Amino acid sequence: MRKKLFIAALFLNLSVTPAISSLYSTSVIKAAEAENPGIQPYFEKTGYRYKKINETTYRRLWSYTKQKWL
Repeated sequence: MRKKLFIAALFLNLSVTPAISSLYSTSVIKAAEAENPGIQPYFEKTGYRYKKINETTYRRLWSYTKQKWL
């Protein structure tokens, strides 16, 4: 009898815990978004730069955000 009771309690505990943790995590994320409205997602602007040496055209990827070659 104790074994059945223990298994039932364990099953109920495991089935309820994920639902509670998912509710908690979404509320924490919403609270963090409300506290910091000035934070914007980071977007890196890139493009190609061309150079011609001895009739051969070279192309390299340049980061306009970081001002360096990628």
